[in-house]
Amino acid sequence: MYAQRWRALLHVANLWHQSCIPDAMRQRRIAIMGRLLDQNDGMGVYSQYLTRNLLELDPHTHYSILLRTPNRRDLFRDYRNAETHVLPAKSILYWDQIVVARAARRLDVDLIFNPKFSVPFLSRRPSVFVHQGWDWYVNPKNYEWWDNIYIRLMLPLYDRKAARTLAISQATIEGMRRYAGLKLADCVVSHAGIGPNFTAQRDQSALAEFRKKHALPQHYILTVARAHHGGHNKQRVYPGGNNERLLRAYRSYRQQGGTLPLVVVGFRIEEYLRSRGFTDADLADVRFLGFVPNLEMHLAYQAAECFVLATMCESFGIPILEALATGCPAIVPNTCASPEVAGGAARLIDPYSEEDIARALLEVAGSSELRAQMHARGLQRAQELTWRETARLTLQVFDEIVPRAPDSTVLRHPPAQEVKVDVAALGKRRDGLGPTPGSHRHQAQQ
Repeated sequence: MYAQRWRALLHVANLWHQSCIPDAMRQRRIAIMGRLLDQNDGMGVYSQYLTRNLLELDPHTHYSILLRTPNRRDLFRDYRNAETHVLPAKSILYWDQIVVARAARRLDVDLIFNPKFSVPFLSRRPSVFVHQGWDWYVNPKNYEWWDNIYIRLMLPLYDRKAARTLAISQATIEGMRRYAGLKLADCVVSHAGIGPNFTAQRDQSALAEFRKKHALPQHYILTVARAHHGGHNKQRVYPGGNNERLLRAYRSYRQQGGTLPLVVVGFRIEEYLRSRGFTDADLADVRFLGFVPNLEMHLAYQAAECFVLATMCESFGIPILEALATGCPAIVPNTCASPEVAGGAARLIDPYSEEDIARALLEVAGSSELRAQMHARGLQRAQELTWRETARLTLQVFDEIVPRAPDSTVLRHPPAQEVKVDVAALGKRRDGLGPTPGSHRHQAQQ
């Protein structure tokens, strides 16, 4: 009740604020909390793709992109409706709560948007943020004790403060309702997308060069893995990747007659497995590539016979969408958001069952007819999830809170093509998983 009243008061205050200026003179101004752009992982790329598409679809709104460091200050210099502000601060919490609030007041913005889950309490401007997952509640051992306390204390408060929220998946909304007790009655699902290089169009010379560079076998099963926290400088071990169970399932697949080697993309995965007691015999026929740049990652999918992801819980699962978009038959978990993202185009597995994982590997890797069917369904599904659509849904939420000026062009049905992002300029990613958000879909920062 109190949250609804607070949101109503914010909306009235905002309308009054705008009424002081003639509509013909007023340009909508939105501040984007761009702290995530500094991260060399999926969350950073997620923020960049979404921001670029917002700028492209909403050229009549002025965007103030707030950065904590100067590392990404030139990312949006080609957009006339974007202005970057570098606001240094040692403390993340201080930056979120104090620095952003002061900047919003000084820049006289109408709305504050954060692609992640925090908003400044001290600002009177309405705010919007994106729920990126609920892993802290279902897998607390994956995080530091202080991180778990912070999430349980602050996330409900952020949700009450925000004028509206979005979520990376419907599964995220359901998970937050179940475990965090949030109602999220007006939360909007805005799925993520993938980079323009993830297509089924194959460059045979590039594929041949990629095979040679990584000494890849002619046929293989691909997986992407994570063993460390990308968001923590100390590289704390992250157990949610389920790497041990997947490797044991692969050994079972080989013992039951499977012949394809396993190629693993991910930072320090072999080191992690050996520290868990895996021997040379356990890792026979397994090829560890380490970090693969996002610019090349589509080649790994295109060259594979199939892809397997056995993580315990995905709030979205960008690798799933990347595999589908490149035509690589995908084997994915039946938990959390993975079935939602796959949309019936993937073989679902129980990530807690080594027998089920091995059985799926035998079925998919052993049937060219099944792989052809999954290839076609995957391409169709991938066309339904784009960054363009993510930005369109986000803008609809913005419009409901702060309407655009009367002379603005409202693109309710934007063209289907993606904004062309220079993938090489995204910054070197440490996970090799392609652009994304989400809790279990990235390797750790190197």
